Amino acid sequence: MAEHLDGFDLADPVMITAAPCTAGPMATVQLSGESLCGLAAEILAWADTLDNVTASAWRPSIPDADQQVFLELRGRLTDDTPVKVFGGVFDGPGMPLTPGDRVGLSWGLLREWATPTVVVA
Repeated sequence: MAEHLDGFDLADPVMITAAPCTAGPMATVQLSGESLCGLAAEILAWADTLDNVTASAWRPSIPDADQQVFLELRGRLTDDTPVKVFGGVFDGPGMPLTPGDRVGLSWGLLREWATPTVVVA
């Protein structure tokens, strides 16, 4: 994982966890999630560095978390290590997600969210 982070221009993660799993080592990377735009951009940056990538959005099914939406990316490092990259935002994408729901995301939608909104005065 350290080689991957050194080899690509990626934002500093909040936390990285590595643990053995039945199919081999697995890494989990938590991103800051300061805004939907920023998190979507970070997710897209990670997507460009992984193989076999899928993206999803989900809302936790726990009390008091109903305003938070998580964006998640799953893929593999070049050495085939499974990786999950995720972050949560409170200014979610306005998707109709009820607690516990998970939906797949298209790359086009992520790119739309990653594009800063320009306000003309």
